[in-house]
Amino acid sequence: MNDTSRRSGKIPTIRDVAELASVAPATVSNVLTGRRPVAEERRKRVLAAVAQLGYRPNHLAASLRRQETRTIGIVIPDLTNPFFAALVHRIEELAAESDYQILLMSSNEDVEQEAHRVQVMLARQTDGLIISPARDDISAFAHSAADLPPTVLVDRGFGLAGFDTIAADNFDAAKRGCQHLLDLGHVDIVLVVSDTSLANISDRIAGYRDALSEAGLAHKARVIVGGFTVDGCRGTIEQELRRADRPTAIFSAAYIATLGAIKAIRALDLEFPGNVSLLSFDDSDWMTALRPYVSAVAQPVDELAAESWRLLKQRLTGTGGELARVRLPCSLHVRESTRPPSTAQRKRRLEATT
Repeated sequence: MNDTSRRSGKIPTIRDVAELASVAPATVSNVLTGRRPVAEERRKRVLAAVAQLGYRPNHLAASLRRQETRTIGIVIPDLTNPFFAALVHRIEELAAESDYQILLMSSNEDVEQEAHRVQVMLARQTDGLIISPARDDISAFAHSAADLPPTVLVDRGFGLAGFDTIAADNFDAAKRGCQHLLDLGHVDIVLVVSDTSLANISDRIAGYRDALSEAGLAHKARVIVGGFTVDGCRGTIEQELRRADRPTAIFSAAYIATLGAIKAIRALDLEFPGNVSLLSFDDSDWMTALRPYVSAVAQPVDELAAESWRLLKQRLTGTGGELARVRLPCSLHVRESTRPPSTAQRKRRLEATT
């Protein structure tokens, strides 16, 4: 390609680069992709020709020729939730290391929106999907796994047929969290959840109840449902805190429930942990930004992301074996928002129940 044709506005091709560098088009491809080694002198000629012509590889066309787009679709329930945001961030980093890009969408906890988002992903011919379903099934967007490209389910939909599934060990995590409050001397612990129909929430409820049962306090179990909004959780928790026999500890089993609990406590001019201890399920940087620091059960976000990407990549490369069912342990971060109930709290509870 001469300077006249370049000035004409014609988009340079890989053949133009090869002609100018006096090499084969395959050599240009090997230099640009690193797929095969090229002699240093030839490599320099190719790079000089690329710079002179202003050549830009058409990765999309190349991907389509290979019947792949090097794109992964991710659908999560809530973009504003720090857990999902951190999960996506880490998956994106891992995907980039393998030269994959991500296409991210949120279902906003709505199955109809979720179905639309997945269809968009399929129309974009994504090579694979990582989905945290709005509910614990895929009926909103597929009849079975066969209707989808390689797909991994994370956090929700654990154990669904046809899919690799990854989640935190919600039962053990909630049990440990409740045990922490029991060890501090709390016996009136309310658990705040978003939706009891979700399996991960059901597991958290079961872990909470198991800890109380082992302590001989099964009759003390109290689970309240706040829904998927901060205001919904706030209203539900305010009702609990207005009771004469209000709990001495709140265990919020979802991120939005933690925000709702803090707003409810502040709205009633109460303090944590002075008037009520607060334990969060899910951790976030802001929980150590303002005092008192919030105690939290932290999900292993990096490990969940790494396992999701590992399993999906195996399916993409055809190296996967039997379907995986992976549960990962959580960690307990004890901070300032949980402490033993005060004498005043114990007295108030006693007076309310006598």
